[in-house]
Amino acid sequence: MPNIMIDQEKCNQCGSCVALCTSGNVYAQKKKTVQVANVENCWFCGHCIAVCPTDAIEHSQFPLDDCPPIDSAVLPSLENMVEAFRERRSTRLFKGKPVTRETVQSLIEIAEYVPSADNAQSVDWLVFDDPDQIEKLSHQTVAVFEEKLDQGRKDMSAIVEDIQDFERIIQQNAQGLDPIFFKAPVLLMAHVPVEDSFGRDDATYAAYNLILAAQRMGLGSCLIGYFIYALENSDQLRKRLGLSDNRRVEVALVIGYPKYTFRRTIPRRSMETIWNPDPNRKSDTPC
Repeated sequence: MPNIMIDQEKCNQCGSCVALCTSGNVYAQKKKTVQVANVENCWFCGHCIAVCPTDAIEHSQFPLDDCPPIDSAVLPSLENMVEAFRERRSTRLFKGKPVTRETVQSLIEIAEYVPSADNAQSVDWLVFDDPDQIEKLSHQTVAVFEEKLDQGRKDMSAIVEDIQDFERIIQQNAQGLDPIFFKAPVLLMAHVPVEDSFGRDDATYAAYNLILAAQRMGLGSCLIGYFIYALENSDQLRKRLGLSDNRRVEVALVIGYPKYTFRRTIPRRSMETIWNPDPNRKSDTPC
C-alpha cells in the first residue's frame, strides 16, 4: 500500500485527481479540501501525479523527480506522426550489421510506455542475438510446419493455402534460406502471464511501440506470426525457450538494419466505416 499525502497549501481544489481516480476512488472532495480517502484502493496508474497542476500530491510510488513534466513543444505534430506511420513497412532483408544490446534495451524501455489492462504492466521480453540460437529456433519452427503438412495431407484438415505456405517454407529452409526470421540479427518475444486475459493486447501494444521507435533509429522490423503459430502447436518448441509454465509468448518480431530503403509510401485499402450499426441491417460486411 502506498503512502499518499496532499499538500493542502499547494492544492487548488481543482478536483482533477478525484475525477480521474474512478477505479479506486482514492481521493475525495470535501467542502473546501481534497483528501486521501481510500489509499488501499490505489492501483498505481499515476494519473493523479500526471494531472495535478500544482504538484500537490506526494505519492511514495511516484516521486516527482522520477516524473518529469511533459514538454509539448518537442512532441511531433500529427502530420509528422502520420508520416512515420505511413513510412513503416515490414523488413525481411537485413544487412549483416549487428544491433547493439544497448539499442535493444533502449527500445524495450520505450515499449514500457504503453497502456495495459488493469495497469498490469505484465509484458516482459526474451531476446535472442546469437545467430546460432536464432537459426536453431528457425529450423525447429520449420519442423513444426513439416509435421503439420504431413497431417494436413493425411486428413485434409488444412486448407489449401496453409498447405502451400507450409510447402514454401519447407522448400526455402532446404535451400539454406531462413523463411522464419530472415537471418535478422535480433529476435524479440513479448511474453505475459498465462492467466492474463488481455495479455495478447498488452504485448501487441508494447511491440508496436517498439517497432515505431526502431524505425526512427534506422532499424527495420517484421512481426513473425508463423513462429507464434508454431509455438502454439509444439510443446518442444515452448520448452526450448526456457520460459516457466506460467508465462506465454504472445508476439515475436525481428529487428535489424534494412538492406534496402523504401522511398515511397503505398496506398492502402480504405476501411469501411459504419456509424451506429443497425442489427437488422442486411449487409455482406459483418459489423
